[in-house]
Amino acid sequence: MNGGTVSGEVEAVRRRAAELAARLSPVARRSATIAQERAILRMVGVDGLDRAGHPLAESVTERYCSPDRDRLARGVILPFAVALLEYDLPARDLALEVASGAIDLGLEAELLDRPGRLAAAEAHASRLLAAALARFDANRTAARDMRDVLGLADEPWLGVAVHATEVGPAAEETKSLVGEGADVVLVRVPASWEFAEARRQAGLETPGLFEVEGRRGAGGKGSHGRGSVARLTDPRRGVRGQPPLAQRLERDLVPAGSQRGLAAIRKAADDAAAERGCYASLMTVTSAFAAPEQAVVAAFERIDLVEADPIREIVEDNVDPERALADHAFAHWLHARAGCRVVMGPGPLALGADVASGIPSDASTRAGRALALQALGVELALADGLAADRLLLGAVPDWVAGDGDAPAILVQAWLRRLVFPGHGLLVDEPRVDNQPHGRTAALVAALSGAAASLVVLDRAGGSVAESAADLRAAASTAAALRAALGDGTLHGPAAELAMRTLRAANATLDHLADEGWGSLLGPAGRGHESERFGRRAVVERATGPTSSDRLLTALK
Repeated sequence: MNGGTVSGEVEAVRRRAAELAARLSPVARRSATIAQERAILRMVGVDGLDRAGHPLAESVTERYCSPDRDRLARGVILPFAVALLEYDLPARDLALEVASGAIDLGLEAELLDRPGRLAAAEAHASRLLAAALARFDANRTAARDMRDVLGLADEPWLGVAVHATEVGPAAEETKSLVGEGADVVLVRVPASWEFAEARRQAGLETPGLFEVEGRRGAGGKGSHGRGSVARLTDPRRGVRGQPPLAQRLERDLVPAGSQRGLAAIRKAADDAAAERGCYASLMTVTSAFAAPEQAVVAAFERIDLVEADPIREIVEDNVDPERALADHAFAHWLHARAGCRVVMGPGPLALGADVASGIPSDASTRAGRALALQALGVELALADGLAADRLLLGAVPDWVAGDGDAPAILVQAWLRRLVFPGHGLLVDEPRVDNQPHGRTAALVAALSGAAASLVVLDRAGGSVAESAADLRAAASTAAALRAALGDGTLHGPAAELAMRTLRAANATLDHLADEGWGSLLGPAGRGHESERFGRRAVVERATGPTSSDRLLTALK
């Protein structure tokens, strides 16, 4: 531990996390998941809903891959490509036929054994994927050019979430937010159908599955009343006398976080930014199992930041570790190509081992676990090919900020600055027991611990314009405090808390390396009910002649 100094403990955290990531990342990159296959289909034009109102890429992959893990290992793109050549259909039209059962990709895959068919399918698939990557590159260039022309606001940027859930109101809200001073607009993407179904089978609800605002008629109110929200928990169910729900959703109720919705919001943000004279960024917030698809959508629709954290999915969403890491390794490749920034949280609240032992941990142990897991997530992303400046990291765990303890908040932000030099930091406006009067002090404490690139606002406290002014004042005060502190060395109880947190982080990484995920999550239960989500939808990618491995490797 290099004498037990703070610098020695910091170096040990990064070293241990990097060593563990070096073991985990190659396995993740060799794995295939159902979400990766959905993302590949999206890249070649399979988007929107099927005739029953189910996500089209999901329907195709479920029909082809779910009955046979060997099919998942080989991938869906080559059978899909040979079917495109066989039927001479656009990708989306073919996908609709596959989803309805009219075309069986399993039978089409047999054509790959015929002379010349495999080479033709590979060539066609390569052209389709190369066209998708060319679109990635064009949007990356467009974003860079717009930032150069309009300029970026000074850091810290102000991030504000869109509240509207349907595209029309969300686009109007985006214009207003950017006009009032928001630098980053956050849009929540509806929960993935795979995650929603996994939770449903486990008897759990999935908030934000598919929410749309009640439509307003001539009388000024929709069928659900002004300002209400209609939850469409099963869009496959129709209503007598009305068009199929899929058609109504496509025509009227487009979710703000869908690909079509994000395209409209991107345009609204660009228009408002041009009027304001400053580039406006978009950020999406996604659910478990959505990372690969959302990486494609982000690249296609010029989304600047994507919140995607595999460790949070493992700890908080009960996702199988191998599955989560494989999904995000694939997404990291796409983000690196598209130039998106990936947002990771400050580390999850990991209590599985406490629950298993019946002994609660203290505050510094909980904070140390979060720091260790954040460090692991960072090192995994770097090992997967993301550059350090493409990562934006949470600075203060929610539960620390919520307590309103200014010294503890400062210490956590200070530690992130020390452990993750060269990475941008994000601060969520602290919610101090839902009382706005404690937020300013907590925000100043966080910004005093470390300069942040982005502060995400909770709009309950007032207008965006007022919050933008408050943020500038808080950032200026914090900068003055950092300058007054000189080298920023901590003393007294703050220094002791920092050291306890670092030691707990190193202990967490040691246990994780030696004992596996059970040391953190608690021992696995027995029976089907205890199985972690997504475990059955991840396999080692096959490398044979009819596998998509060679095709994808050539594109990376």
